[in-house]
Amino acid sequence: MGITSRLLIRRLVQLHNTTTCIVCDATNVIPIARLSGLPVETLRLWRSREAARRAVKAPIDLALCRSCGHLFNASYRDDFVQYEEDYENSQIFSRRFQRYAQELARRLTAVHALGGKTILEIGGGQGDFLKLLCEETGGTGICVGPSYEPKPDKPVPENIRFIKDYYTERYRDEPADLVLCRHVLEHFSRPRELVDDVYRAVRHRPDLPVYFEVPNAEYILRERATWEIIYQHCSYFTKPSLARLFEQSGFVVHEVAEQFDGQFLAITATAARSPEPRPQADDAVRAIEAQALSFARHVAPYTTDWLRRLHAFARHRQRVVAWGAGAKAVSFLNTLDAASAVVSHVVDVNPRKAGRFIAGTGQEIIEPERLPNLLPDIVIAMNRAYADEIREKVAQLGLMPDLIVA
Repeated sequence: MGITSRLLIRRLVQLHNTTTCIVCDATNVIPIARLSGLPVETLRLWRSREAARRAVKAPIDLALCRSCGHLFNASYRDDFVQYEEDYENSQIFSRRFQRYAQELARRLTAVHALGGKTILEIGGGQGDFLKLLCEETGGTGICVGPSYEPKPDKPVPENIRFIKDYYTERYRDEPADLVLCRHVLEHFSRPRELVDDVYRAVRHRPDLPVYFEVPNAEYILRERATWEIIYQHCSYFTKPSLARLFEQSGFVVHEVAEQFDGQFLAITATAARSPEPRPQADDAVRAIEAQALSFARHVAPYTTDWLRRLHAFARHRQRVVAWGAGAKAVSFLNTLDAASAVVSHVVDVNPRKAGRFIAGTGQEIIEPERLPNLLPDIVIAMNRAYADEIREKVAQLGLMPDLIVA
């Protein structure tokens, strides 16, 4: 991981010659870092260890637009990724995340007076959050997304309708009092297309609120969260770039705010045009550029430090597991060659993931209840937001491993 000064200069020339920003179309783009050998389908639940280890891998060329502050994978290829088979990204089984989801549902219901109303969610997966929101509102829901799979043991709620398809303008006539889209936009190599589709669908309803939520690139940079960089996230939004995207499509941006301990960005907008243009965010973009360059300098030494730790665990024959079988674990395990030999299993509270395998490295995903059989000396938490929850669960199981946050 990381790139030398000579390679950086070469990539700078290439990017200036060939790359435009996927948000604002500016050509003022600079390279930040190259991450090699990461699986392209990080959120797929592989059914066998052998298939997981054969997962297709590709490099990530992280680039920054100096005009709007957007970060993106300049070498991303849409044809490498699919979301129709064995895709699973729900965090709703975590108590920490449940608290956040419930707080968000209450806030959206109160702010937008959603009692008894209809919510349309774009790309809602199995509808976990939409179900929670409809319980809060007492209203109905429509979920449009390609990865929904009905479960024989989980009947579809009567107040929610699932449409297994990608959202486009063809769904403009679906009734809605809120359009909701959480953790979807970062997967679009041309995010303007989705936002334009939503604008065209709601432009005749200037009072209709639109709420999008995405990972927060500014959190990744300031916390140096290297493992947040994954192939299926081709976009990393900052406050300036997220606002710019929606304004270009015709929306008025009412708020861009950090959520979930700063890890997410949420934007609220309507199709009503503002009489006054928003001021340029040049100072904010310059600050983001400085953070991005600092992040780039951090990648190589941070990786080296983790390799040193893993070799020490192996040398002392310590039993190691990771906790959190999401995209961060895939990035961590595939970036660090030693991890594939040292980390035996990956724990996750989502029962849908149990018995499946991590892309690229092939660790089995297990439920927490299997931990006592492994007697781990070290538990590596993939996300610091869940550290307290992990400590509590491990103690309940009668175990006392060291907990380290990746």
